Amino acid sequence: MAAYLVDTDVIVAARKGAGAPAGVAAFFERVAPEARYIPVQVIAQLRAGIQCSWRREAALEALALEGWLEALLAQYAARLLDFDLDCALVCARLHGDAHGVDGQIAAMGIAYGLTVVSGRLDSFVAQGLRLENPFK
Repeated sequence: MAAYLVDTDVIVAARKGAGAPAGVAAFFERVAPEARYIPVQVIAQLRAGIQCSWRREAALEALALEGWLEALLAQYAARLLDFDLDCALVCARLHGDAHGVDGQIAAMGIAYGLTVVSGRLDSFVAQGLRLENPFK
């Protein structure tokens, strides 16, 4: 069974529920939950976005996002992937800007044998990496 590493933009788009882009909704309908993984870097990006809401004094928005993130963490608890030594070694072999978050996620996709799902495929070009854009 194919398995997927889901990037931040796809997770955020899926949060819109019925308002999500058709391709994103279709991806979540087509792919079983147990075949979807989230890198811990995505959790950091989501948390940083929530912190920005607090700093803007958008308390209602921030509270809603806090609840959403807690539910997401519970839903994906067994499928949150760490950037481990194998990932670090793959990342070191990648060319270009492989040491940023996108490079780490690309390395994780290769190391774990997962397809990276993102609307920003140009950020993840790496030899041996499978990619899918649910926004198209």
